[in-house]
Amino acid sequence: MIINIRGTHGSGKSSIVRTLIDRYPHEILGTEKRPEGYKITLPWTNIPLFVVGSYKTACGGCDGIQPYALIWPRIKKYAQQGHVIFEGALVSSSYGNIGRSSEEYGDQFIFAFLNTPLNVCLERITARRKARGDNRPVNPKNTEYKYKNILGSINKIRDQFKRRVEILNYQKPISIILGWLHETT
Repeated sequence: MIINIRGTHGSGKSSIVRTLIDRYPHEILGTEKRPEGYKITLPWTNIPLFVVGSYKTACGGCDGIQPYALIWPRIKKYAQQGHVIFEGALVSSSYGNIGRSSEEYGDQFIFAFLNTPLNVCLERITARRKARGDNRPVNPKNTEYKYKNILGSINKIRDQFKRRVEILNYQKPISIILGWLHETT
């Protein structure tokens, strides 16, 4: 199974993945200084869960992979060995190359949209800025635009492309994700 967690900045995408990394035994793929991902051992199965991207900074995941064209080959490589979870603001807003490439996986590829309210996203963005010493006020317009764009893509991906779309409750995402992974074991 491949899970693409989607949401705007501050929706909790990176926090979900960090929780999985922190909760379960894992090994770093690549180097400690520059991980390309993580291999998580889940206690109920011998199928590993691969995380694509680094989580060394506050904003982790696929947003740190450059060039963008490297993202899908990594996902595909790890999907041959187990489950994959990935996220990033850049891979949240469109169907694009990743969506088209994922079609071969059918319903074993989940577009998981976080339902985090916009005001919560903006509060988290403000807190993140303050934590790094940036006290400038947040201009909500960019986040509002991306939020609406991501919400608008839900119906398009589900109805036009006939893909598996799930709404991920932002208040209990881990149990939902683990439930999806249990489907395949």
